[in-house]
Amino acid sequence: MSVTVGVREFRQGLAEYIDQAEPVMVTRHGQMVGLFIPVRRDREAEVAAYAEAAKRANALLAQLGADEVVAEFQALRKADSEARGQ
Repeated sequence: MSVTVGVREFRQGLAEYIDQAEPVMVTRHGQMVGLFIPVRRDREAEVAAYAEAAKRANALLAQLGADEVVAEFQALRKADSEARGQ
């Protein structure tokens, strides 16, 4: 089942419609002009993906040596600043 709202109401309540699970039929003067289908994200999967990325980054830093990575980053920043004339 979907909710039906006018364009003005949809615009004003967009934040609420994004968070709900059911589609929203948008109308103008009683005629359908659009259909909004909110996408539910799997937040647990996102958190797990970020945790895995952090784990890999830490392993890479340990493998390369954090001091080397920091020195390379600083060298790149310095080169960028010089290229920009700062």
